[in-house]
Formats: sequence, C-alpha cells, structure tokens
Amino acid sequence: MIIFLYLLKRFLYGLLISIIVLTSLDVFFSFTAELKYLNEGTYDFLAISKYITLNLPKSITIMFPYAMLIGAMLSLGAMASDHEFVAMQSAGISVSKIISLILIQSFLISSFFYTISDQIIPEFSSMAETNKNMALNKKIIFQRNGVWFKDKQSYIKIDEIYSQNHLKNVTKYDYDENHNLVVIHNIKEATSDGSKWLLKGVESIYVNKIPVTKEMHDKKFLDNFIDKNLIMIKTDKSESLSLSDVIKNISYLEQNNLDSDIQKKIFWEKLFQPFSAVIMLFLALPFIFGKLRSTQTSKRIIIGLFIGIAFFIVSSILPNLGMILGLTPFINILIPHLIFVYAGNYLLSVMTAVTFPLRLPRLA
Repeated sequence: MIIFLYLLKRFLYGLLISIIVLTSLDVFFSFTAELKYLNEGTYDFLAISKYITLNLPKSITIMFPYAMLIGAMLSLGAMASDHEFVAMQSAGISVSKIISLILIQSFLISSFFYTISDQIIPEFSSMAETNKNMALNKKIIFQRNGVWFKDKQSYIKIDEIYSQNHLKNVTKYDYDENHNLVVIHNIKEATSDGSKWLLKGVESIYVNKIPVTKEMHDKKFLDNFIDKNLIMIKTDKSESLSLSDVIKNISYLEQNNLDSDIQKKIFWEKLFQPFSAVIMLFLALPFIFGKLRSTQTSKRIIIGLFIGIAFFIVSSILPNLGMILGLTPFINILIPHLIFVYAGNYLLSVMTAVTFPLRLPRLA
C-alpha cells in the first residue's frame, strides 16, 4: 500500500503539471483562433473570454489522455533515472507488480475523470456555442436544400438552425397512419422557451381536404413542435454529448427506424475512454522498464510518447474504417484496443526480463 500511494503521488504530480501546460497551450491557440471574429456583431473580448472559459472543461478533456501519458512518462522517467525502480526490485517488488499498480492507478483516475467530465462538458459547451452564435448571429446549419429530419409521422425540413431553441424557414409535412399527406406547414421562425414553442409566420395547407384549404397565423403557440433530440443529433459534436444524451439519441433513432450506428459508435468510444487512456500508457511503459534503460532517458521517453500517441490516432481512425466495411460499432471499437493490448504485452515481454501477466496484483 505504501508503494501504491507513493506511485500515485508521483503520477498525480506529473499529470497535474502536464494538464496545466497542455490546457494552457490549447486555450492560447483557441483564443487566437477566435480573434478573427472580434467585433463581428457583439462578439467582443469579453464574449471571447466567456466562450473560452465555458469551453475550458472540454479543453481539459481533450488534453487529458495526452497529459496522462506525458505526465506519467516524465514522472516514471525521473524515478527510473534516480534508480527508484531498482530499489523497489531489490526490496522484492517485481516489475510486473509495479506496472500493474501504475495501470490500476491510471484506470481509476481516468474513470473518475471521464465520469465527472461527462456531467460537466455538455452543459458548458452547449452554453458556450449558443452564446457565440447569438453574438455572431451565426447559423449552426444553413444549406440550400435544407436539413431533413423524420419525427414519427412527420418529415421536417429546416433551412437555418441557430440553436436547439431557434429555427428559421421550417417546412413540416404531416402524414397519417396510412402514409397519406395530411398537411404542410410553412413556418418562418420557431423559438422555444423550454416549455412551449412560439411559431411566427405560419402557413398551413390542408391537402387532405376538398377543396384544399389554407390557414395563416402570425403567431402560434405549441406544446410540442419538434423533438430537440433531432437537432441535437445533427448539431452537437460527439465530445459535447453526455453518455445519457447518446443513449437517448440511440433510442430515439431506433424508435423512428433510423440508422443509429454513428451514435452507437460514439457510445462505445465514450465507454472505452478510460481503457484507451490505460492502453496508451501501457504501450509506453516498456521504454521505462525495458532493456533500453542504458539509453538516454529523454530518448526513451520520446519513443514511448510517440508510440502511445500513435495508438490514440490509429484507434480514432480504425472505427471509421470499420463503419465503411459494415462492422458493428462495438467490434469497431473493441478490435483496435485488443490489437494494441497484445502489442503492448509483446513489447513488454521483449524489452523486459519478465513477461507481464495480465492480472491485477494484491496491493498489500
């Protein structure tokens, strides 16, 4: 337990330093990128600062796996240079147990971090994008032919989406249970306060009546107009969705007989995030404990970092390739992880004097 706490202390110290440095760099580049919109509409320095601040949790989450890898490599590299691992081995603690302790710590920290960030990021990121779009009077989506949705017995075309609560130029086609067109609604603008929808410039054409009739309304209030899950699926990026949001999206798509594979891929990616962070570190550990210990520490750390980051890049590309090949989302995510687990175990067995057993050690 003493060794576990000591390793945890060194691990957290390196992780904290790396997160601060990498997040600071990300914030700096994000701030400079936003300067091109300066004074456009009401988007001033205060609005930019608010946008960057609200997106800070997302920046930390994006940088977390890299920070964990770099922080661990720096901390463990320093311990290796000071021969602390040699002292541990002299005390009867095997390399496999040391590595197991490190991997347990990284998994616990990653699981805790991603659980917390999953609750925080969606709210803050959505608020940041909404404030920015309002300041810039910017559309999230604008296409010449509109964006099409299916909502139960209705088909909806939206030309302009400013947020989940603000739409313009909406055409809604309502069908009956026999798939016969009943009414066409043309709406200039639709806004929601969270409980009701306010529709402006509504033109309703009832094609199921003889003769065809038309109704005009300057304003119209509705409790239900369009399911916001539809807009969320189209406009929200995967990193801005919580796990519960993704589950709701999958359920909604399946209920409407729509393809849910992309949302399922996002679901499994989020579920595998702690494992991905651990595997990335696992791939780099042989360069700390391996036969290259006589090599300069900085070179070993750099090699380990490149291999760990390579896993992160490849594991992001392969699932998309699997989607093209028609593999199920779970298999798409699982295969890269399994490949790199065995690759890491092979590297460790080749570069160390012992073969690392894939089992959890006792902490005592």
